[in-house]
Amino acid sequence: MDIVDRMKHGEKITIGMVHLLPLPGTLKYGGDFQPIVDQAVEDARKLQKAGFDALIVENVNDAPFDGTELSVWQVSALAIICDNVRRAVDLPIGIDACGDSLAGFMIGDLTGIDFIRIPYFVDIRIGQYGIINPVGSDAVVLRKRNGMEKIRILADVQVKHTYPLNSEIPIEASARWAESVGADALIVTGLATGMETPIDVISRVKAVSGLPVVVGSGMNSKNAKQQFEICDGAIIGSALKLGGNLMNPIDFDLAEAFIRSVGKEDVQ
Repeated sequence: MDIVDRMKHGEKITIGMVHLLPLPGTLKYGGDFQPIVDQAVEDARKLQKAGFDALIVENVNDAPFDGTELSVWQVSALAIICDNVRRAVDLPIGIDACGDSLAGFMIGDLTGIDFIRIPYFVDIRIGQYGIINPVGSDAVVLRKRNGMEKIRILADVQVKHTYPLNSEIPIEASARWAESVGADALIVTGLATGMETPIDVISRVKAVSGLPVVVGSGMNSKNAKQQFEICDGAIIGSALKLGGNLMNPIDFDLAEAFIRSVGKEDVQ
C-alpha cells in the first residue's frame, strides 16, 4: 500500500523533509551543484535510518521565486536530485516543487516519485509574490491525461505563508473543495514554517472530509503525540534542523528523537 492507503487503514505516517540547498539559476545558488545532491542524499538516508515512513524533496531555499514556472535549470536539477535520492533509500518519495507545482508531475513521472504536495490546490491566496491562483483542476487533469494516477496528490488547504483573498471562507469549505476536485489527502498548517498547526484546525478538517489529514507545519517531539491523536500523518521539517534553519542538514539526533516521541522506535 502507498502512504495514502496506509493512512486510510489507520497507520500514522511520518514524512520527513529534504530541504534542498539553493538550486542553479536561483539567487542564493552557491555555484557548485554536487554538494546539493550530496546533502539531499545524506538527509534522505538519515530520515530512513531514524525510522521515517516517507520523505519529500523540496526546493524551498530557491526563494525568491520568479513567476509561476521553474526555470529549466531548476527542473533539471530537481530531476537529478530526486533520481539520486530514490536510488539511495527505500522509502516512498514525494516532491514539492516550490514555485511550480505542476512541474512536480513531470519530474515525478521521470524519476519514480510516489506523491506530490500542491500548496495552492483550491484556494486563491495572497502572499509576498501577489495573488496566487489554485492549480488543482489543472493538476488532476494533467495527471489523468498523462497516465500518472499512481502519483498521489497531497493538497494544502489554506496554506501557510499566505492570506485568503476572502477571509470569510471557512477551512471546512476549502477542505470539501479539495476533496471534490480530486486530492488524495489534505494538508493543514499553521501560519508559517515551524508554527504549530492548531488542534482546532485539524479537528475541523477531519470532521468534514473522508480523506487522510496531514499536519504540515509545527509538529515536533513535544506536541506530536497530541496531534497524532487526531491527524493521520505529519510532515516534519524545521524540527529536524539545528536552530530550525532550513539550510542546515538534518540532525540525526533530532530525527531519531522525533520518531521515538511518536512511538516508532524501529530505528534502522
